[in-house]
Amino acid sequence: MKRAFLVLALFMIALYGRLGYELFTDDCLPESSLSGSLSDIAETVTAIPLQSAGEEPINAINCLRQEKDNFFLVSNRILYRFHTSGTFICRITSPEIMQVAGYVIDPQAKQLIVLGNKDDIHYYSFTGELLDRKKITGDEFHRIHSIIMHDNYIWTTEENVRFDPSAGQLCIEKQAVKYDSSFRKVEAYKLSAADLTDKPLFPSFLQLELAIAEDTGNIYAYSPHFTPDHLLQDSLLLRRRQLTPGHSLYAGDVSVYPLRFGRRYWLSSYHNPADPAQDYTFCFDRDSSKSWQVAGGFNDDFHQTGRISNLQALDAYSNSYYYYKSGTVFIARLKG
Repeated sequence: MKRAFLVLALFMIALYGRLGYELFTDDCLPESSLSGSLSDIAETVTAIPLQSAGEEPINAINCLRQEKDNFFLVSNRILYRFHTSGTFICRITSPEIMQVAGYVIDPQAKQLIVLGNKDDIHYYSFTGELLDRKKITGDEFHRIHSIIMHDNYIWTTEENVRFDPSAGQLCIEKQAVKYDSSFRKVEAYKLSAADLTDKPLFPSFLQLELAIAEDTGNIYAYSPHFTPDHLLQDSLLLRRRQLTPGHSLYAGDVSVYPLRFGRRYWLSSYHNPADPAQDYTFCFDRDSSKSWQVAGGFNDDFHQTGRISNLQALDAYSNSYYYYKSGTVFIARLKG
């Protein structure tokens, strides 16, 4: 009897000791480094000067994607194709026809599926030939915000605005929707904030982007937060719980996280051209639990271009990032 009581007492001490440790670590967080360089997280950074694309200058770029020896990118809402050496090949879209909001590469069909201003979809060849176009719903209260290609399916984040008579107010519904390559809907999931210690505002006022958890292949959504103060606490909590982003995909909702989950690094980057004082980059190293919370971004100690205020993921797996300065694209491959 005494032995059983002793075992139970030791178990309770261990249990409450663990709970106490977690409470202590939640309340007494280690400090993030307030300064950092790209060499802290990047293995290599490759500089690729871009050739002139004609009359329209290449300014800030987004949606940079690589397909074999091709770079596709969007500048001034126009989609371009370059060689990975930086040589200009062709302009894919015309601003008179559409303003590009996003696109995916279909390597099997060798075509680009391009999202326009609202929910219009255009199919282009790699040489810029318009192959097909279609409207998804024609509903002015429906918007597609982002688009990726995964496992031969198209995934989008979408928003529907509806009036709820019972509540007497407008309701915003956000979903992750799966389509086949012909844009026939396969299934849809509600987007909901991940269960973290400090949930981000939701529905988010910032654009949601879909990403892929590399170890499972599951889909999750990423949206940076206006303030990064809670990100270290959330990262430690996720690491302690050993949660796999996107693990609940086929059990219900698709979770929205304030972090991008790479193989080793979890990263969040917020860039506001109208107010650079709000720019920040947060990065958490899963291997060491070291973190950086850098106002204005990491310092480029590879090519001495200054601070990198706008790191963008090169692909949906978030192991490589890019930035653009003075006519040059820089590709940062993160340490594994």
